[in-house]
Amino acid sequence: MTESTKGGATASAQAIRAEDIFRRYPDIDAAEVKEAVTFLKKGRHLDIGLVTGTTDIKDKVEAFRQEHARALGLGWVEVTVFTLFFVVMLAALIWLLAK
Repeated sequence: MTESTKGGATASAQAIRAEDIFRRYPDIDAAEVKEAVTFLKKGRHLDIGLVTGTTDIKDKVEAFRQEHARALGLGWVEVTVFTLFFVVMLAALIWLLAK
C-alpha cells in the first residue's frame, strides 16, 4: 500500500504509520516508540526522507531523535562489524600495494 506525495514519490504504509506516530509525539506509547525507532533505523531511505522532511512535523521528529538518541545510535555489534570490515579492507589494500 502506497500513497502519492507532492513530489511524485510514493510513501509506504510504514512511512504513513511513522508520520502518524510523529504527529502525535510525545503522546505515544512504548510500542509506538519502538516502531518509530525501527522506522528511523531500518526503514527505506526514501520513506525516512519523506517523513522527516514533512514541514509540520520536523520539530517533533527532531525532539524524538534527541530524546531517543541512545536507541537510534549504533550499538556495539554495528561498531564491531564496521571496524572489522574497515580493518580487513585496509589489510587487503596494503597487501595489494605491497605486491
